Amino acid sequence: MTTLSLRADPVGRRATVRTSAGVLRPYTLSCDGASARICLVPTGALLLAGDHVQLRVDVGPGAHLELVETAGTVAYDMRNASPAQACARWDVEIRVAEGGSLRWEALPFIVATGADVRRRTTVQLGAGAALWLRETLVLGRSGEAGGRVRSRLDVRREVPVLVEDTDSVDVGSRVVDSLLVIGFEAVGGMRLAAGGTLFRSLPDQTHLSSVDRDASSS
Repeated sequence: MTTLSLRADPVGRRATVRTSAGVLRPYTLSCDGASARICLVPTGALLLAGDHVQLRVDVGPGAHLELVETAGTVAYDMRNASPAQACARWDVEIRVAEGGSLRWEALPFIVATGADVRRRTTVQLGAGAALWLRETLVLGRSGEAGGRVRSRLDVRREVPVLVEDTDSVDVGSRVVDSLLVIGFEAVGGMRLAAGGTLFRSLPDQTHLSSVDRDASSS
């Protein structure tokens, strides 16, 4: 499991960053008294049959974290694996405490033909916490029909903000590009009853997504 914890320094010198590496290794790019920018780098080929990626992110009170990636993730063909390993899992658990924030513009997650992936992202927000979370699911590399991905997003702040299950066989589009904004200023998009805004685009190609355009106008 990859873990990442950020705590603001009460006297404003340098925030405390604690990490442990799994199949993803965190590298601190910058850090000041209350914020850090951290890069997630794969330690090997991802995502293969039988892989289980686990990431736990914990942002303390008043701390501000930005996560970045060096490249998108490809889930490769898993059809030749044994039945017990013919799929892969990608689980992310995020906690942002009171007054903290997390910004993560995740790069595309590509599901190649023959891949079978189950993704789960859970987010717990404290009072006044902010979230900027981008997820882009792509079925297939160039010229491929793509495999299957079942994805669950569960975001809560006292009450559920967004709980959504997505199965690629039901989407009818090659790309599902989503941006969830909570606690940051946003104009347009889909307003959620419990607070926050969801921007979503379902194009056939990633470069045709309207999410960047829609969010940049906010």
